Amino acid sequence: IARVRHPHVVHVYGAERHEERIGLWMELVRGRSLDEIVRVDGPLTPVAAAATGADLSGAVAAVHAAGLLHRDIKAQNVIQDEGGRSVLMDFGTGEEMGAARARLAGTPLYLAPEVLAGAPASVASDVYSLGVLLFYAVSGAFPVQAASVEGLAAAHQAGEHRSLREVAPGVPAAF
Repeated sequence: IARVRHPHVVHVYGAERHEERIGLWMELVRGRSLDEIVRVDGPLTPVAAAATGADLSGAVAAVHAAGLLHRDIKAQNVIQDEGGRSVLMDFGTGEEMGAARARLAGTPLYLAPEVLAGAPASVASDVYSLGVLLFYAVSGAFPVQAASVEGLAAAHQAGEHRSLREVAPGVPAAF
């Protein structure tokens, strides 16, 4: 991830192995997670969510251009710094595109249906997670919910999802 240089991706300056563990030296970002903002202050306005979405789309594109998958794009992994900049963080489940293998990694509510069904993560599954993040940002809810990972997979398989209009009727259709 240190090879990615983008204003909306946390800057990693280096890594070091210590007793079979790898630690990263990275930028300190002071602010709050997007999840905390939504839970405490309420959902973002469509305009604020669209701006955040544009910033994060650029960040995810930069990650993909570097040959990497994030695999855990979610509101908890986006920090809004004190100046209002959105920063994509926590690449702990990420991997190189060529090394992607079928494994369940990430946060279930944000996982693409194909990943829940056992397929390897992909650029498309990262983009799906970004879409779920934006759905959550303007509504405080998720398009697909279940009590377990198996239940989520079954709900996706059955096409059981809520539209943004259902959970946030005030959000303009253009969003």
